[in-house]
Amino acid sequence: MKEDKKIYRVMLVDADDCSARLIEAMLLSDEERKYDIRIFSNSPGALKEARASIPDFLILDINMPIMNGFEICQNLKSSHETKDILIMLMTAYNSSFAQYDGLVTYRADCYIAKPFSRETLVRNIENLLMIKEGRLPFNRNNLISNFI
Repeated sequence: MKEDKKIYRVMLVDADDCSARLIEAMLLSDEERKYDIRIFSNSPGALKEARASIPDFLILDINMPIMNGFEICQNLKSSHETKDILIMLMTAYNSSFAQYDGLVTYRADCYIAKPFSRETLVRNIENLLMIKEGRLPFNRNNLISNFI
């Protein structure tokens, strides 16, 4: 009998609808995993929904109006109820400072620079899920040492 695949609940937060739909298509083409994807184009709505539904992970653009991705990440990681949501920050700003800020200051679990390939996206998600399931060790100090 074929085993049913777990369906991962994903929140995709990006003010650019084109970019969000492209990432959604990348995820839906993943043959290894199934996703229930909710797309948000505004940060207040995304923050409210993340608190209410506790998704498996959030793919979050840094460049958002009203409240940027760093602020959303910090808000969720500072709350006992939402601190374990895996957060992947994505941005066109590919600087060491932005990566350091996202991973260390705001405690994101992953940082990915746009543009990225489907393979890069899927590999990063796979690593995040392995960390969540305890199959891959995660040490925030290793992240910090990459920037020193």
